[in-house]
Amino acid sequence: MEKRVDPFTRTPGIAGAAYIDTCIADEIINSFTSEESSKYVYKITGIRGSGKSVEYGNVIRALKADKKWLVYPLSAAGDAVKTLISKLSMESFIDSKSRVTEVSVGKKVSDNEHFYSDEAMLTKMVAEANKKKYNVLVGVDDISKTSEMIRLLSMIGSMILEGMHIYLLVTGLAENIEEFSSEKNLTFFKRADELEIKGLNKYDITAMYQKLLKIDAVEAKKIEEETKGYAYAYQVLGSLYFGKQKNETLNDIIPEFERIMFRDSYDLVWKSLSNGEKEVVRCICKTKDGKAEDIKKLMANAASYSVYRSRLINKHLVSDEIRGYMKLRLPHFDKFVEIWGED
Repeated sequence: MEKRVDPFTRTPGIAGAAYIDTCIADEIINSFTSEESSKYVYKITGIRGSGKSVEYGNVIRALKADKKWLVYPLSAAGDAVKTLISKLSMESFIDSKSRVTEVSVGKKVSDNEHFYSDEAMLTKMVAEANKKKYNVLVGVDDISKTSEMIRLLSMIGSMILEGMHIYLLVTGLAENIEEFSSEKNLTFFKRADELEIKGLNKYDITAMYQKLLKIDAVEAKKIEEETKGYAYAYQVLGSLYFGKQKNETLNDIIPEFERIMFRDSYDLVWKSLSNGEKEVVRCICKTKDGKAEDIKKLMANAASYSVYRSRLINKHLVSDEIRGYMKLRLPHFDKFVEIWGED
C-alpha cells in the first residue's frame, strides 16, 4: 500500500509541493541580478500568514546558489551589525583578524577589536567582497524597529550611496516597516520598493487543490471559496481535507479549520489592533455587507472612521475594492470577531 504524504504545510517560510507562485521572488531576483537595474532594496509586506517568508526564502536560496553572490540572512533580534561582520569574517578572502595595526602610541591592537569601528570594519569587508566580484545580499525576515536594526540599515544605506554592491531584502508587517519612516537618515529605506503579497489567485488555488487532493473542479472550487485567497488558510484547509475520513465532507472539517485559524493566526492579528480599529472591524461584521454608511452609524465616533479605515487597509486586514464598502480579507474572521471580539 502506497504511503500518503500530506503535500500541505503550516511551517513558516515553507510552502512545499503546494507552493503557488506569486512572481514576487522572481521580480526581486531579476532586479537584483540585472546589470540594467539600479534597485538595491526591496520590502515584502502583507498580513500575517500571507506568504512573505516563503517569497523571502525563495530569493535567499536562489541567490545563495549563484556563485556571484554572498548571502547573509540575519535575525531581526540581536546584534545584527556584529553578526554580519562575523559572517563576513568567515569568508576566505577576509584576513582582517590576522593583522595588527600600529597605533600612534606604539600599542598594537587587532583591527577588528579596537582600531576600527564596526561601521568601518563592515564597509571594509564589503569593499573586499566587491573587489572579488561578489555582490552582497543582507536579508531580514519579519523586521521590526530596534536600535540595532536602525544602525544596520543606516550603514547599508551609506554603503549603497558609496556605490558598493550591497543589497537588502526585508519582510514585515506594513505597520512595523512604517515605523522606520520617522528616522531621518533612513530615507533610502522609506523610498525603496515595497511589494505587497495579496490574496492567492482563486484559479491557481482551485487547480492546486484538484492536483494535490485528486478531486474534481467543482469540489476544489468549494474549498477555495473558504480560503478567500489567504495563503495560510489555503495550506491549513488543504491539509485538513487531505487527512479527512472518506465519509467526511468539507463542512465536517470547517470547525477544526476555524480552531486552527483562530489560535494560530487571528488571535495575533486581533491583539495587534488598537481599540478604534477593533471597533470598526466589529461594525463591519455587524453590517454583514460592510457598507460604509452603515458602519459609521454603528460607531461611537463616526468622525474617526476615515482614520481607522486607512489603518486597517494599510495593515492589509480589509479591502475597499468596491467604493463605499469595506470587506474583511481573512476567511471566517467575522466568526472569530463574533466569538472573541469583546476580549
